Amino acid sequence: MNKIKKEIRLLSLLEKLKKRDLYNHLNNVNLINEEVEKIDLLLGKINSIIQENSEKNDKNLLGATFKNKSKVINVMSNQKQITENKKNFLLEQKNKTDLEIAKTFIQKDRIKNKVHDRRLKYDEFRDLKLEITNRNFKKN
Repeated sequence: MNKIKKEIRLLSLLEKLKKRDLYNHLNNVNLINEEVEKIDLLLGKINSIIQENSEKNDKNLLGATFKNKSKVINVMSNQKQITENKKNFLLEQKNKTDLEIAKTFIQKDRIKNKVHDRRLKYDEFRDLKLEITNRNFKKN
């Protein structure tokens, strides 16, 4: 009987740990979503800078101005590539975290079912024990 109580207590603690893990994973997903939104805004700004500097406004463009604009376009293209790589990495991490959330949900449900089964078993055992003691009292 003490063994069943101990199992119930340990499984309940494990269920609490899984719940905590679940909240941690959900917090991570929210942080990743915020970062992805920031990266999307940054990509929009980079694209607008590239577009502004690649427009041909004057037919008589000075060599220095052309050189400066081409440098800006080159730097912004590199930054755009870095930002896109970071976004892809974050989306990959989000997918991994989503898988972890799904696994944790499944594990938590299994543990919850085990706790329920153990409690039923414990209640049946306790009822059976009470029934046996009640029969012994009636005989005397």
